[in-house]
Amino acid sequence: MRFEASAEERLFAESVSTAVAGWEAAREPEFGIWLDDRDDSLAERLAAAGWTALWADDDLLGAAVAGGLELGRAVAPVCLVDAATLGGVLCVSGRARHGVGAARLAVALPGEALALVDQPSTLAREQTLDGSGTVRVDVVGAAETGVSDAQGRWRAWTAVTLACLAGLAAEALRRSVEHARAREQFGYSLASLPAVQLRLADASLAVDQLELVAHAAAERTGGLDPPALLWAGDACCAVTASAHQIHGAIGFALESGLHRFHRRAKALQAWTAAVCAATR
Repeated sequence: MRFEASAEERLFAESVSTAVAGWEAAREPEFGIWLDDRDDSLAERLAAAGWTALWADDDLLGAAVAGGLELGRAVAPVCLVDAATLGGVLCVSGRARHGVGAARLAVALPGEALALVDQPSTLAREQTLDGSGTVRVDVVGAAETGVSDAQGRWRAWTAVTLACLAGLAAEALRRSVEHARAREQFGYSLASLPAVQLRLADASLAVDQLELVAHAAAERTGGLDPPALLWAGDACCAVTASAHQIHGAIGFALESGLHRFHRRAKALQAWTAAVCAATR
């Protein structure tokens, strides 16, 4: 079963896809190196398409999910999701992603509360799996600046984050299918091998499930959906891991670019788990 997007959602997805077309992080992530792939020009193009106003209107969340899928496919900076839904870069347990240069932090608090605070002046950079530029910050007293519409913001953040995970998995699957059809092994294409077909079928099912869960999150009431977020992190990582296996040795080479999808999936898995734990 696949979700059929409306004409308006397809048009908005095309706008987001156009905005991120050709975008690539200025530098590939390296182990042990701090990196922030934040891109202000990309944020401006998305804002012009209406991206930053999506969280406040329930009728627009379906379009937000459609746009989130495109951001996931492009491995776009996750601060774009935070800014559009939470009103600032995400901060969990004293760690903020894309914290350097951000005007505001969206601090996750117990009980699904949310506080928007100005950027502290003291930042300590920490290593990350992807280009999310994690920094440690001091947000003591943040609870005093809580926002009243926290549940609505968390609901939008959940739906778009799930969409990004679905987009990551979808693009990893697309690349895997393309590679399996083109690659020959012992006189046969990889796509003709039963073991590869099973992996691709399982990945395809997971992608459909991820997209359906994202749309379901946009239609539900309430705030965060921890079961969906935790499951989606695991499911996306399973798809990107299968993509590496299907690609073989080239899939593990930095030149293939496939590692960016798995790194982002693992990073989002960690962040979503941290949010669920911090807001219990």
